[in-house]
Amino acid sequence: MSRTAVRALRASAAVLAALALAACAQPAAPAAPSSPAAEPAPTTAPTASATPEPSASAELWRAFESQDGAVRFAVPEGWSVDDRSAMGEASEMYDRGPGWLNELVVLDGDGAQMLWYREAYGTDFADCRPIYETPIKAPVDPYSPEARAVIEQSGGSAGPSFVLGELAEASTWSNDAAPGAWSTTMGMTTTIDPSHETCLDQTGVLWLGNRIAEVSVTADGAGAAGEPDTTIDFGSEQLARDWFAGEEAALLVDVLSSFEFTGAPVLEEAP
Repeated sequence: MSRTAVRALRASAAVLAALALAACAQPAAPAAPSSPAAEPAPTTAPTASATPEPSASAELWRAFESQDGAVRFAVPEGWSVDDRSAMGEASEMYDRGPGWLNELVVLDGDGAQMLWYREAYGTDFADCRPIYETPIKAPVDPYSPEARAVIEQSGGSAGPSFVLGELAEASTWSNDAAPGAWSTTMGMTTTIDPSHETCLDQTGVLWLGNRIAEVSVTADGAGAAGEPDTTIDFGSEQLARDWFAGEEAALLVDVLSSFEFTGAPVLEEAP
């Protein structure tokens, strides 16, 4: 789905509204952590990474916790979370379940989808991912000490993690891409040992010791399967780069940086 001018105006309005509130009220929740600023990636160098300036509205965020306490994060004032969590059916492949699996869609003040967090049964196995340009690579540490202990007990490890933004021609991800279109993706990744030098040393499938999780920035609408679309399309390369350097990307980096995994067990009944 396209990132429209209307979406950009909504993001700017949200920041201005947050600044207005800051002049007359103190926040009720702690500030979400912000990523350090760096220079934007050059338009011709595919290896440079940068982090946008932290969002000005980060002081007005409120905390959210999943029903089972497995994940916590913060969202800007006026944003909401569509909780689609439910009991997952038993899995013969992973010999797990039924169990409570979280699915959370973060919405902005106008109800547009911004982020998608989802869980599933799984293992710490990761496939080879192609290497694309990464305009944003911001270090984060989403694992609580309890979560790290659960991961280590499972035989896994919590490697260095990042908010990773990737950029490529739209045809890289879609056979139906318009000529000249470029696409972006952004989400949380963790470091793995690549199986080949052409594989990216990052995976968006996060092993939490008792489940896998993914968290991604989303486009305005749904993908082919009716779920949130994690690829954002732009009419040109420059528009895609401008988005990475803009207010909305900075805001989303802040939200992603606020995530914390607690190590809570997978519940066998609904909370």
